[in-house]
Amino acid sequence: MTDSQKTAFFRRALSGTMDRRQVIETGLRLGIATPLLTALAAMPAVTNAAPAERPLVHRTSAQEIDSGTLTVVFEGGTNDIDPHSSYTTLGSMVCLACYEMLVQYKGESTFEYAPMLAESWEISSDLSTYTFTLPSNALFQDGTVCDAEAVKKSFTRFRQMERGPYIVIARFVDDPETQIEVVDDVTIRFNLGRPQPLFLAAMASSFGPYVVSPATWEEHGTDEDPWAHEWLSFNAVGTGPYRLVENTLNEGVRLEKYDEYHRGWEGNHFSEIFIRNVPENATRRQLMEQGDADITTYNLLASDVVELQSNEDLEVMTYDSTRVNWAILNVPLLKTVEARQGLCHAFPYQENIDAIQQGLMVRSGPIPSTMRGWDPSVFLYETDLEKAKELLIAGGFQEGDSFEYMVVSSAADDKTAAQLFQANLAQIGFNLDITEVDLATYDDMVYGDAPAEEKPQIMGGWAWWPDYNDPWNQLAPNFLASAMHGGGSNAGGYVNERFEELMAEAENFTVEEELDEIMVEIQQILTEIDPPALYYGETKYFTVLQKDIGGFVPNPLYLGTYLFYDLYRTEEA
Repeated sequence: MTDSQKTAFFRRALSGTMDRRQVIETGLRLGIATPLLTALAAMPAVTNAAPAERPLVHRTSAQEIDSGTLTVVFEGGTNDIDPHSSYTTLGSMVCLACYEMLVQYKGESTFEYAPMLAESWEISSDLSTYTFTLPSNALFQDGTVCDAEAVKKSFTRFRQMERGPYIVIARFVDDPETQIEVVDDVTIRFNLGRPQPLFLAAMASSFGPYVVSPATWEEHGTDEDPWAHEWLSFNAVGTGPYRLVENTLNEGVRLEKYDEYHRGWEGNHFSEIFIRNVPENATRRQLMEQGDADITTYNLLASDVVELQSNEDLEVMTYDSTRVNWAILNVPLLKTVEARQGLCHAFPYQENIDAIQQGLMVRSGPIPSTMRGWDPSVFLYETDLEKAKELLIAGGFQEGDSFEYMVVSSAADDKTAAQLFQANLAQIGFNLDITEVDLATYDDMVYGDAPAEEKPQIMGGWAWWPDYNDPWNQLAPNFLASAMHGGGSNAGGYVNERFEELMAEAENFTVEEELDEIMVEIQQILTEIDPPALYYGETKYFTVLQKDIGGFVPNPLYLGTYLFYDLYRTEEA
């Protein structure tokens, strides 16, 4: 651990803002001696203190302005921030701060790109070769040089670990040793072997294609874990603008400015980021209203969003997304297609949209209308309780049977939707047992390697948006048979042979009209013919921020995350 991390730890411990457990837990992780930790933990903590004043913007030099600390409100923790494994929003948020992709999406666009780690790039005329030029001054946060060889090693790790979002690279690179070429210290080339029109789009994804310090796994890897996945699940070493100082699952994540960041710190930036874990919706709203938090995205009740629009101290932004919300249906436990179709007919779609989502949702199948490949004529289930009962009985269930429905305890809207669903099923003689778990447990259930038979029959409140603007990428992690293993999210154990065949064609498309035709049949399978999920609809996203926070530009593919380097507090704070 670095001296700056230890300094930040002692500053917080001595200020009384950490309880005894946090002092000991964090200190041990930093390698601080137990007697010293015991003494620190025994010091009286500050209790019932007034909320800390928001930091004033101050100028540290003629060119640099320190915006102080940005406090982000988030609804749960995660036990995996390994950029080549994590498929969670919080994981993506931390990775976008500590690591870099080669390129990023430009502003609000999902079709244009801007430099990130790479300064520039060239694409061959047949779209089969992509060459990136790196900065000569990029350093990892462990002090090692980020050159082309390090980038190749990082993408090799990404491809060969085969965890979570590895399909982002596996679609294009099968053998990194031969397909990724180190041209010189600052030039790296991807030789893809055939036209790949979406490769640059994939490299801008906030899930997966980050560059990690090779020295990290060389130092922390073991025979059982050569890629140091366990260590990187809790720590971070990249080239990004912020370095990880503290990661406590139940409390939050603290980041500080990385002074050696290759893009420099000229202008107005935050020196510290605190991503605060706040499971309770009411508390999240209160923190924003009182000015004790600066920004939050898509983790308040929709009714809160409507009410907060009249708060003069806050800005509420709503915008289109590429996200679809659904409930995962457990294929082995629900036995038949008819049973899954019956559950789809029992869900209260319009009540959910009008009363719970406050209109911040529209009906859709698994592909949102904001993406290529969307079918405007896609089949959508209507709430029909008589038909639902008929199909459930035809599917092998009897009146009085129960279904287990798992939902995240902090997701108030999802819990309310589950209760409405429960009431609908009760009308036709079936029970819905609602089980609440925290976000980390829910993610473990979805991404874990346990077979579907050991999971609930319905996992409600699931949602997905693509890594990049491509329908194959939207569907593959959730519904391909291969996504039942290795960190994929096919938690319902779905397998459909025709779907697999069509997805293989969609993966290798070269003409967009052909892709559209394939997707029409795919969407018919996933909705009407053989549904693996109960689709609520596509969502309108919202971000609530204090009015003195500048620099936030919503992108439909960077949902729930922030490019922290671009954010700042205005001098009028």
